[in-house]
Amino acid sequence: MRLKILSGLGIVVPLCVGVILLLSHKPASAPTPLPAPITVNTPSNGSYPGQVVANDETAYSPPRQISVPDPASALPSYVSAKSAKKPQERTVVINNKEYPVRTYKPLLTPNDPLVGQAWVTTTKTDQAWNIPTGSRQTLLAIIDTGFGLKHEEFKDRWYINSGESGAATSEQPSIRNCTDKGLPLAANCNLIDDNSDGIVDNETGTVVYQNASKLNCTDQSKPLDRSCNRIDDDGNGYIDDVQGWDFINYDNSVQAGELNPSGSGTSHGTMVAGVAAATGNNGKGLAGVDWNTKILPIQAIDDDSYGDTRSVGQAIYYAAAQGADVISLSLGSDLSDEYVQEAVQAAIEAGSVVVAASGNDGCDCMLYPANYPEVVAVGALDNTNQRASFSSWGANLDIMAPGTQINTSTWLAANPVSSYANGVNGTSFATPIVSGLLTRLLSLQPAATPLQLIAALTENSNRLTVSTTTPKDTKLGFGLMDAAKAINRMVTSANTSLLYGFHPISKGNFLNSASETIASYAVHSCPGGIIGTTPVYELIKSNSRFFSISATEVFKAVKAGYSSQLFTYACLQQPHDASAFVRDINLFSEFRNIFRLVQ
Repeated sequence: MRLKILSGLGIVVPLCVGVILLLSHKPASAPTPLPAPITVNTPSNGSYPGQVVANDETAYSPPRQISVPDPASALPSYVSAKSAKKPQERTVVINNKEYPVRTYKPLLTPNDPLVGQAWVTTTKTDQAWNIPTGSRQTLLAIIDTGFGLKHEEFKDRWYINSGESGAATSEQPSIRNCTDKGLPLAANCNLIDDNSDGIVDNETGTVVYQNASKLNCTDQSKPLDRSCNRIDDDGNGYIDDVQGWDFINYDNSVQAGELNPSGSGTSHGTMVAGVAAATGNNGKGLAGVDWNTKILPIQAIDDDSYGDTRSVGQAIYYAAAQGADVISLSLGSDLSDEYVQEAVQAAIEAGSVVVAASGNDGCDCMLYPANYPEVVAVGALDNTNQRASFSSWGANLDIMAPGTQINTSTWLAANPVSSYANGVNGTSFATPIVSGLLTRLLSLQPAATPLQLIAALTENSNRLTVSTTTPKDTKLGFGLMDAAKAINRMVTSANTSLLYGFHPISKGNFLNSASETIASYAVHSCPGGIIGTTPVYELIKSNSRFFSISATEVFKAVKAGYSSQLFTYACLQQPHDASAFVRDINLFSEFRNIFRLVQ
């Protein structure tokens, strides 16, 4: 599947129209009572197995144990090379399962000179900066092209994998490229995964590029250290992944421009990272939304703007396993991608919030993965707070952020340390604005679950022209991100004397499969002036019925034969709220006239 870089650089890339495989979530019609008795697969007290209350954290979560294909023993194999003329006909086998191949492209009051950008005031990020970040050190994974690792905006900001750093006692031999072996440049020695099968140098034929030799510590004249000993010290299948991983060339360097310094994709990752997290108040360049989060750089698209099913999907699995709180994807494909969706769902179930750009085609044709209901889909506004003409929309659009005339950091071979780009456009640059806010929200409320973070974002938006009688608009989602309002929500408890909570509600664990991070918060009717943004779905199969706020669970339930309909939009209680009393409204007895539950 081909992936788009979602930035407006004056180039329109025609794409094939893909089949949209989405759940049909229609608004509920008038309630129709079911005959009693009915089997409802939930304990009579309405609780669900495995509920836990999240604990505050003051450091990174440890790397997660998630189900991900073993890069050493279950590598995918491709039928044809990256340059195939008909990518829709290609397939990839991963863990003995065949997937169609999709190709992707990337979609661009501190003292920093470029801090006074329109998007900063439009989203009230300047007001939000006045509220100090919280105690939780967060981790933002950006999956994109390569990155300007030496750029001044990211000094001491890159995530370091502790399992691949520190003193070592042994090392493996260096691996050398064609030139250093004294051989002609060829696919079998250029240290590149030329055919995108996850294996380096198992190819033949002439090539244009080669990676630098992978030298061990001794050959680099460095002290023996796990970061350069050519050993997979943390046992995750990736050798020396001390600072992210490159899933398109399949090596441990995510540095931009290594293969083609003048390629179309060399600057995109650095630009996206700058909007999300460029260091503020350092007297240089600009300020991103979150100055304190650690950035996990992951490359899934090469210097020439090519990425595919395997590189993007594996990158998402990797980000989740490293403990990313938020995964930001300023990229997209016009076709649904089963493997990437499986990776997205695994990341969400591991506790990550996945954010993606809606696309730059300016139609009701959102790209994937943004078009999956479980992803936070971001559209772009212009400088008049209108939907940007290029910003794609659809039923799964969630939130808007500015995406025109953005100034940000960039990478140039001639100046890799202090280059900046002015006036870039695209949903690529709206997306990291939202991603950066989500990590800031988590730093202030470490116990908040992903669904609570999303609720804090969407419940506290600027509704723009979205009607109060219409919770969500297909062209504007829930409205414009309001950083100040969302952050104030996370530092000020809602002391409502009485909440009307909906009960029982699954938060992803009803089907007893891997579930999203859950906690003992209420799903409730909204107090005056607040529009609910968390969809509650009703799932029915034969004599089994349940309600869920988990989009991943709804997807799995539909695959298992349940019918699904949108029941209502609700509000979510935050960890610091102090309501005196929660009056539970039983959805079965009070809305569906079902009084007898048969276990």
